[in-house]
Amino acid sequence: MAAPPGEYFSVGSQVSCRTCQEQRLQGELASKARTEEEKLSQAYAISAGVSLEGQQLFQTIHKTIKDCKWQEKNIVVMEEVVITPPYQVENCKGKEGSALSHGRKIVEKHFRDVESQKILQRSQAQQPQKEAALSS
Repeated sequence: MAAPPGEYFSVGSQVSCRTCQEQRLQGELASKARTEEEKLSQAYAISAGVSLEGQQLFQTIHKTIKDCKWQEKNIVVMEEVVITPPYQVENCKGKEGSALSHGRKIVEKHFRDVESQKILQRSQAQQPQKEAALSS
Protein backbone atom coordinates (compact mmCIF):
# COMPACT_ATOMS: atom_id res chain seq x y z
CA MET A 1 0.00 0.00 0.00
CA ALA A 2 1.47 3.35 -1.00
CA ALA A 3 1.81 6.17 1.49
CA PRO A 4 -0.62 9.10 1.11
CA PRO A 5 0.79 12.33 -0.36
CA GLY A 6 2.92 14.18 2.19
CA GLU A 7 3.55 11.07 4.30
CA TYR A 8 6.50 8.70 4.21
CA PHE A 9 4.87 5.50 5.45
CA SER A 10 1.49 3.94 4.87
CA VAL A 11 -0.80 3.05 7.79
CA GLY A 12 0.21 -0.29 9.26
CA SER A 13 3.91 0.01 8.42
CA GLN A 14 6.29 -1.18 11.11
CA VAL A 15 8.56 1.73 11.95
CA SER A 16 11.54 1.93 14.28
CA CYS A 17 13.90 4.82 14.92
CA ARG A 18 16.58 5.81 17.39
CA THR A 19 16.70 9.36 18.80
CA CYS A 20 19.85 11.36 19.43
CA GLN A 21 19.54 10.34 23.11
CA GLU A 22 19.66 6.68 22.01
CA GLN A 23 15.98 6.18 22.82
CA ARG A 24 14.31 3.68 20.50
CA LEU A 25 10.78 4.39 19.27
CA GLN A 26 8.59 1.86 17.48
CA GLY A 27 5.16 1.47 15.99
CA GLU A 28 3.95 5.13 15.75
CA LEU A 29 1.93 4.31 12.62
CA ALA A 30 0.12 1.53 14.55
CA SER A 31 -0.72 4.14 17.18
CA LYS A 32 -2.10 6.45 14.50
CA ALA A 33 -4.26 3.63 13.09
CA ARG A 34 -5.63 2.88 16.59
CA THR A 35 -6.46 6.57 17.06
CA GLU A 36 -8.41 6.58 13.80
CA GLU A 37 -10.23 3.40 14.84
CA GLU A 38 -11.16 5.01 18.17
CA LYS A 39 -12.49 8.10 16.39
CA LEU A 40 -14.68 5.95 14.14
CA SER A 41 -15.98 4.03 17.14
CA GLN A 42 -16.87 7.26 18.94
CA ALA A 43 -18.56 8.65 15.83
CA TYR A 44 -20.64 5.47 15.59
CA ALA A 45 -21.68 5.76 19.25
CA ILE A 46 -22.74 9.38 18.80
CA SER A 47 -24.74 8.60 15.65
CA ALA A 48 -26.44 5.67 17.42
CA GLY A 49 -27.59 8.01 20.20
CA VAL A 50 -25.43 6.50 22.95
CA SER A 51 -25.39 8.58 26.15
CA LEU A 52 -22.26 10.44 27.22
CA GLU A 53 -21.97 8.05 30.19
CA GLY A 54 -22.02 5.08 27.81
CA GLN A 55 -19.34 6.64 25.61
CA GLN A 56 -17.14 7.35 28.63
CA LEU A 57 -17.57 3.81 29.93
CA PHE A 58 -16.66 2.39 26.52
CA GLN A 59 -13.46 4.47 26.49
CA THR A 60 -12.58 3.27 29.99
CA ILE A 61 -13.13 -0.38 29.06
CA HIS A 62 -11.21 0.03 25.80
CA LYS A 63 -8.14 1.30 27.69
CA THR A 64 -7.99 -2.04 29.52
CA ILE A 65 -9.55 -4.45 27.01
CA LYS A 66 -9.00 -3.69 23.33
CA ASP A 67 -11.50 -6.36 22.29
CA CYS A 68 -14.63 -4.28 22.78
CA LYS A 69 -17.05 -2.85 20.26
CA TRP A 70 -20.46 -1.28 19.84
CA GLN A 71 -23.48 -3.34 18.85
CA GLU A 72 -26.15 -0.70 18.38
CA LYS A 73 -26.28 0.93 21.85
CA ASN A 74 -24.74 -2.06 23.63
CA ILE A 75 -21.08 -2.48 24.56
CA VAL A 76 -19.77 -5.95 23.69
CA VAL A 77 -16.59 -7.00 25.50
CA MET A 78 -14.53 -9.99 24.32
CA GLU A 79 -17.64 -11.36 22.55
CA GLU A 80 -18.69 -12.64 26.01
CA VAL A 81 -20.07 -9.69 27.98
CA VAL A 82 -22.82 -7.33 26.85
CA ILE A 83 -23.44 -4.07 28.72
CA THR A 84 -26.79 -2.49 27.94
CA PRO A 85 -28.04 1.03 28.71
CA PRO A 86 -27.96 2.61 31.25
CA TYR A 87 -24.56 0.86 31.53
CA GLN A 88 -24.58 0.06 35.26
CA VAL A 89 -23.09 -3.04 36.92
CA GLU A 90 -26.48 -4.74 36.88
CA ASN A 91 -26.62 -4.20 33.09
CA CYS A 92 -23.60 -6.48 32.52
CA LYS A 93 -24.85 -9.74 31.02
CA GLY A 94 -23.04 -12.87 29.92
CA LYS A 95 -22.01 -16.34 30.95
CA GLU A 96 -20.96 -16.38 34.61
CA GLY A 97 -17.20 -16.52 34.84
CA SER A 98 -14.04 -14.45 34.86
CA ALA A 99 -14.94 -12.32 31.82
CA LEU A 100 -18.27 -11.23 33.31
CA SER A 101 -16.71 -10.69 36.72
CA HIS A 102 -13.90 -8.61 35.23
CA GLY A 103 -16.38 -6.58 33.16
CA ARG A 104 -18.46 -5.82 36.25
CA LYS A 105 -15.37 -4.72 38.18
CA ILE A 106 -14.36 -2.32 35.41
CA VAL A 107 -17.88 -0.83 35.28
CA GLU A 108 -17.99 -0.51 39.06
CA LYS A 109 -14.58 1.17 39.23
CA HIS A 110 -15.45 3.50 36.34
CA PHE A 111 -18.53 4.85 38.12
CA ARG A 112 -16.67 5.09 41.43
CA ASP A 113 -13.97 7.15 39.70
CA VAL A 114 -16.56 9.35 37.97
CA GLU A 115 -18.27 10.03 41.31
CA SER A 116 -14.92 10.83 42.98
CA GLN A 117 -14.13 13.25 40.16
CA LYS A 118 -17.50 15.00 40.60
CA ILE A 119 -16.92 15.39 44.36
CA LEU A 120 -13.44 16.80 43.72
CA GLN A 121 -14.78 19.28 41.15
CA ARG A 122 -17.53 20.42 43.54
CA SER A 123 -15.06 20.98 46.38
CA GLN A 124 -12.74 22.93 44.07
CA ALA A 125 -15.66 25.07 42.87
CA GLN A 126 -16.66 25.85 46.47
CA GLN A 127 -13.12 26.78 47.52
CA PRO A 128 -13.09 30.26 45.83
CA GLN A 129 -16.50 31.00 47.35
CA LYS A 130 -15.21 30.18 50.84
CA GLU A 131 -12.11 32.31 50.31
CA ALA A 132 -14.21 35.23 49.07
CA ALA A 133 -16.48 34.97 52.11
CA LEU A 134 -13.51 34.93 54.47
CA SER A 135 -11.81 37.93 52.86
CA SER A 136 -14.89 40.19 52.98
